[in-house]
Order: sequence, then C-alpha cells, then structure tokens
Amino acid sequence: MDVGITINRFKRHLTALGYADNTIDIYQRNLDQFQRYLDSRNITDLRQVTRSVMLDYQETLSNDKTAPETKASKIRSVKRFFEYLVDENKLLINPSEGMVEVSRKNRKIGTVLTITEINKLLDQPDTSLAGLRNRAVMEVLYSTGVRIDELIHLEIKDLNREDGTLYIRKAKGGNERIIPIGKRALKHVDRYLDQLSDGRPDRIFINRSGKPLTDNTVRVFLNKYRHQAGIKKNVSPHTFRRTCATHLLQNGADIRYIQKLLGHKDLRTTQVYTKVMPVEVKETHEKTHPNVRGETWTSKKK
Repeated sequence: MDVGITINRFKRHLTALGYADNTIDIYQRNLDQFQRYLDSRNITDLRQVTRSVMLDYQETLSNDKTAPETKASKIRSVKRFFEYLVDENKLLINPSEGMVEVSRKNRKIGTVLTITEINKLLDQPDTSLAGLRNRAVMEVLYSTGVRIDELIHLEIKDLNREDGTLYIRKAKGGNERIIPIGKRALKHVDRYLDQLSDGRPDRIFINRSGKPLTDNTVRVFLNKYRHQAGIKKNVSPHTFRRTCATHLLQNGADIRYIQKLLGHKDLRTTQVYTKVMPVEVKETHEKTHPNVRGETWTSKKK
C-alpha cells in the first residue's frame, strides 16, 4: 500500500467530507513530514508500519524544536490517517493507537457548537430508519459526551432504563464507567430500535447490512447535516464531546463531574480532586445539561 498514493486518497476523502481547505492543508503538511520519516527508514508500504515505528516517530517529534501544539497537530493527523485506513478495511490494526500528544500545555479547545447550532443539527435527520439512527447517535453524543469509539461499541445490555444510565465498557485506557443518559436521548434510541425489522441486535447502532456502525459513517452524515443546517464550523463526533462538556461547565457543573462523565482520569488538573460519587454524577447531569434539565427518572422498566 503505497504511502504517497494513500495520503492523496485520504486528502480526497477529507475533501468529500467537506473539510475546510486550510484544515486539509494542515493534514497534507503533517502527513508529508510523516512520509519523509518513513522514507528515512526505507518504509514504502503502510502495511510495514508497526506500533514500534509510530512510537519512534513520536519520539522524533518530541525532540523537534517546534511548538507543543504543532507537535500535537502532527500526531493527531497521523492518528486520524490510520483511523481512516482501519475504517476503510485497508488495515486490520491501527499502529498509531499507542501514540499520545506530545504536550497538552496551553492546548486550545477545538470546535464547540452553540445550543442553537446543536439543535439545528439535531433537527436535520428525516424519519427513515437511517435518519432515526442518526438522530439517536447525535442525541447520545451530546447527552453523554462519549467518545465515538465508545458509542459504536454500545450494546443493548449497556442501557439501564430504570436508572437512566449507560455502561461504557469499551472505554479508552480500559477505564469502564457508568454515566447518565438523558431521557430525551434514550427516547430517540428507543424510537430507532423499535423500527428495526429483524429485531434488536447486540450492538445498538448498526448499518443497513446489520453490521456495527463505523466512525467514518458517522463523520459522513455529520458533515451532511452541518451543511444542511448552514453551520460553517467543522463538525466531528468529538465536537459533540467538547460541546457537551462546555455546555455543562457553562451551566455550573463542577469540573470534577465533567472529569467523571468523560472518563478523563489522566488529567493533571483534576487528579487532585475527590472522585464524584455516581449519585452526584446523575444529579449534577440532570441539573446542568441543557437538554436534560428538569427530567426525573422513575422506576418504570421498558
């Protein structure tokens, strides 16, 4: 799998998704540098890239004299590139999974949507089965702030309707957690599941072939909806995560709660705080999330 040819395909993929030209240019520059590194190691086929190679590349970047955020951008670019290759079934294993951003110091927050923009996005899907699924995906992303990989691995058994919680088993770093899910989000999940003609699968979110939904599919329909909604900002699954956290913070949620909700146990700024108990997490979520406030859970089972 030729490095240069594949990078060009990835660039066309980003263009098809509607990424801004300057964003694509950043990806191009970062991946060109990555290709030069591979050339220096006589690696011409991406199937030769191992986790050891990627960690060595990260070490090379750490010794670079560029700004920390520039280094982080380079790592994000190659990670997204390999995520794309896995999504497209070009690679079975993502060799960049072990990479971490060189520095988070003074890191700027990415795209955050306003409540108006979020609601415009949520209103875009139609009432087809795919539309119901896509609405449910967006509602869950915004209500819970879960990572896209956590969402696409959700199973029916992970939903607890009695308590209004969601069990995150496929968590980054293996940190499983139980988090609240708003009644509105759960309503849209059930509306989608009720329309599945072949019964309810193990995975909550599936494609038309009955296979688990992919990160790439979500990115495609998010880009479609943001164009329909007239939103100029780039919108990715992680945009919902940042937006959820920002809106909670703006509405008075404690940073400790947000850490617990998002599974950010490694954040230095929050490690010194006492862990929030599950009951506190649920109560804070109901009081501060703009799409959940005022909801009360009963012991009614479905």
